[in-house]
Amino acid sequence: MNIFKSAWNNHCPRCREGKIFTEPLVISDPLNMPENCSVCGQRTNPEPGFYYGSMFLSYILSGFFLLGTALLLVFYFGWTANQAMVFVLFLAAVIYLKILRVSRSIWIHVVVKYDPEATQVK
Repeated sequence: MNIFKSAWNNHCPRCREGKIFTEPLVISDPLNMPENCSVCGQRTNPEPGFYYGSMFLSYILSGFFLLGTALLLVFYFGWTANQAMVFVLFLAAVIYLKILRVSRSIWIHVVVKYDPEATQVK
């Protein structure tokens, strides 16, 4: 599994098998993470404030995606700015939790190195 697929599917960056978020998604706590990966034992929160940078990444990802969508709707499909804005707000509400989780996943994938030899730690 490559790094992009692993980050998109919220897998552990070290073994790329375990999940880094608690499943199933609970709306009241969407960023709930176990302490360690269930497969290799990698800590999901290496240090306090570790995911602070993922907040900026989330802002960049959502900004470019939603701005691109709005520009495409207005200039290619001929929608009015108000129509495009309503659609973009709806789209933002739908993809909010996915972008939130993916930005955290990408952030930890940037820092933690992949180890194909990672074994079960219990």
